[in-house]
Amino acid sequence: MVTNVSKETRAEVGKHIVLVQHEGIPTRDADRARDFYMRVFGLQALPRPPLPAPGYWLGTPGGFPQIHIILCDSPVPGPDAPIDPVGRHVCFEVADFEAFKRTLDEEGIKYLEAPVVGRPQLWINDPDGHTLEFQQAL
Repeated sequence: MVTNVSKETRAEVGKHIVLVQHEGIPTRDADRARDFYMRVFGLQALPRPPLPAPGYWLGTPGGFPQIHIILCDSPVPGPDAPIDPVGRHVCFEVADFEAFKRTLDEEGIKYLEAPVVGRPQLWINDPDGHTLEFQQAL
C-alpha cells in the first residue's frame, strides 16, 4: 500500500505518513493465523529475527504492507465475533475485487459487502475475529 507521494511532496518526520509498513495481529494460534493469511491472501513467510514473542512475518519479498502474526495472551475478539465495519480494523486494496470475492466464497469465508459508494468494499473476520476491510484498488 504505497502512497502516491510525488517529488514535489517532501515527507517531513512527524508530519506525513508515506507507507503502512505492517499490521500486527495478535493471535492465540500463530500457525492457524499464518495458514489463513498465506492461503487466502497469497502472502509468503518472510525472514523474522528472533523476537521475545513467537510469530510470523508475512508479505511479499521487498513489499509492504506486511502482516506480523504475534502469538500472545492479549485479548482477541474470538472466532464467533461479529464482523464489525465500524470497529478497529485495517483496510487492504485488492487488484481484482470480484476474483477476491470468489476466493472468499471458495474458502467458505463470510463477508459483509457495502453498497458501492466510490468503490467496492467488503469486510471479513480472520480466524481470531479481527475485522479486515478490502477495497478495489484504483
